[in-house]
This record gives sequence, C-alpha cells and structure tokens, in this order.
Amino acid sequence: MAKDLKERICIVGAGPSGLSAAWYLEKKGYTDVTVLERLDRVGGKCDSPEYKGKNYEMGAIMGVPSYHDTIEIMDEIGVEADGPKLDRKFYDARTGLEMMGISEEEMPELQAQMAKMGELLATKYKGYNDPGHLNIHPDLTETFYDFCMINEVPLCMKVWINPYTAYGYGYFNLVPAAYVLKYLDWETMNSFIRKDLLTWKKGTQEVWKELSYRLNKKPRLCTKINKVRREDDKVYVYTEFGREEYDKIIFTSPLQDLHLYVDVTEEEEELFSKIKYEDYKVFACTVENYPTISGYIPGNMMQSRAGHTMVYYHRWENEPEQIVTMYVLGDPQERVGVKEARQLVEEDLETLGMNLIDIVMHKSWRYFPHVNCDELKHGWYDKVEGMQGELGTYYAGEVMNFGNIDECVAYSKLLVNRFF
Repeated sequence: MAKDLKERICIVGAGPSGLSAAWYLEKKGYTDVTVLERLDRVGGKCDSPEYKGKNYEMGAIMGVPSYHDTIEIMDEIGVEADGPKLDRKFYDARTGLEMMGISEEEMPELQAQMAKMGELLATKYKGYNDPGHLNIHPDLTETFYDFCMINEVPLCMKVWINPYTAYGYGYFNLVPAAYVLKYLDWETMNSFIRKDLLTWKKGTQEVWKELSYRLNKKPRLCTKINKVRREDDKVYVYTEFGREEYDKIIFTSPLQDLHLYVDVTEEEEELFSKIKYEDYKVFACTVENYPTISGYIPGNMMQSRAGHTMVYYHRWENEPEQIVTMYVLGDPQERVGVKEARQLVEEDLETLGMNLIDIVMHKSWRYFPHVNCDELKHGWYDKVEGMQGELGTYYAGEVMNFGNIDECVAYSKLLVNRFF
C-alpha cells in the first residue's frame, strides 16, 4: 500500500531515538514530522555541558567504530569524532593502587574462554545483536552471570564488566544476558579491549544538536505534554499551546511514564509497568592532583559496594582545572541517596590520591530501562511489538533495544523501515 508522505507524525522525545526517527522519516519523504521535547536541549542522555571553554560529559561518553548507524548519520551531516583519545588503568578499591585488570595466571584460560564466547555468539546465538528482542534464544533470557556459567565462560565477566556495570547498566547477577550482549556484542567488546573508541571534542551531544539543525522542522523544546488522546483515527496532543492533531505518534520517551499523560490501554499499562531502571549518578568534580588517565575500580562493581565510584573519566590531558567525572551505581533493592553517594565519592577520590575541590554538577539518571528475566521469558517484547501501530501509536527508545547511542538509532531505523 502506498504511504501517505503528508501524514502528520508526532515524535515524543529529542534524544538519539527521537531525532534519528525524524531523520529517517524525512529521508523517506515525510514532510510533516514534529519532535516535542520536555527539556531545553536535545540529546537526551547525551549531555555535554561546558566548563572553562571545554565540554565534559554528564551522560554518554563514547562510541566505537561498529556504531554503524550513528556513523552513517554523522557522515551525512558532516560531524567527525574529533575528541580526545581515551585510555584507562585499573585501580584497587581499597588501596587506590594500580592493579592488573586480569592477572597473568588467568590470562591463558581467559583467552580460551574468549575464543569460545566469540564462537558461540557467531553460531549458537547468531542474530543476538540484531535490533530489538523478538524471538530471542532462551539462554539470553537468563542473567548474564547464569549465561556465562551455562556456557562455561565465567572469566568473560571480568572483561565485560568494566564497560557494562561501570557505565550504569546494572549487575550481572540481575541483568538478562540479552541486554548485556546487545550493547557489548563481540565487535563492540573488542573495540573496548583495543581501546579503539570514538569521542567528540564538543561532546556526544554535538551529534544530536547538529542533526536537529538539519531537520526540516526543528524540535520544539521546553514543551510539556499535558495529555494525549487517541480517538477517531487521530492522535490529539495537548500542550500549553492547546490541542494539536496528528495521524500517528512515536513515543521515544520513557514508556513507563505514559500512564501519567496518555489514554493508555489496559495492555499498555500492564506491560509498561514492568519496566525497571537503574539509579545511576554522575558527579562532575574539580580535584587536587588531577589524574593523567581515566580509571576503572573493579572492586566497586558489585552490589555490596553500591554507591562507590566504579569509574572516573579524565577527558582533557594536562588540564588540571578541568572536570573529572565520577560514576556511581546504586542498588535496586536499597536506594543510595545523593548525600550518601557524594560522601562516598569524596572518600573514593582520597583513596585514589585526588582531593575534592568542588562538585560543579551532579545528575541522578533514571538509567537503562529494561525488564527482568521473567518478563523476557514470558514474551514481553513479543507483546509490545504486537501492539506497534495500534491506535496510530509506535514505541521506540532505549527499552526497545538497549540504552546506548547506536542501539537507540538502530531501533529507530528499524521501526521507520518496518512501518513507514
């Protein structure tokens, strides 16, 4: 059936998911695409403030060469990954002294297990990194800890944990393997091992700012949606400007919040109430004894050390007045407050040989929306995908694939190609 390129389409959210969806729709010839954003900026969790003339990261930090869809957009809009090169060391959580990420004794066995993991992903679990979570292998509905034990590759967790748990995506004894491997697929994981990483001088947010400038209709910022009503084959969006009429709507904003302003169906309310998220905090600090390199603290990447610094990001070399960002993951069972986390960050800085001067900014993110293993086993994604298009409504964003940049973009591309 021929597509109506004059359909009025509303996209809720101007993060990577929403902006890339708008971009792909416009590339297909759609002429009336409106992006509504609650905040006063685009980018979502790509948030790159400026301090003393240079940008630092309060959200996403980096990409890898296998971010194919993001890089394709960058090429189309003329953005380059021109940021500082990333490097890191590993530090003991108790002493602050440098340590080996993997001991020499473990290395031969780890190499054998890594080879086995690579073979399994390419054969038994082929397709595991395709966008979305339809028809996933049953093993991937287990926690990543159990997945590694089932496949007898437990040492692989020591490699995967640093770019996973340290960046706020949860603990391996709780998180389904499907999510871990969607983000850290074989190619991406090896980019981290090789330290083959992409950054942007003006920060990750710059990609999305530049993309927003290229859209035919610029995103409307500072827009609070009071309610959405889907009736008479139309979608009515109510803002402070009044009622706006659309033919279709794409939600890339948190689906677990739809019941607060959308006339959700019983099925929508039931499914989206199952979404969980991580409590992830970022502290932008100025310090004495400015570090020479970024650092992972593996000993803090477990529930029993919730609230402690798991990684710190040193972005600008030889810039002692610049920002060091500290990353803290809470405990899903016992929330770690900002006051407690700040105190632990200060203690961790002292352990690492840095003294806190000031906290320039801090953020508590509702991070990594996902569902648990039981929901995966019972077909949560099959049910949500089965609702796509009903009442002129489509669902995208982090939870539909994974919460990193390229997985968000890849899913938006898939959605537009499937339904528009």
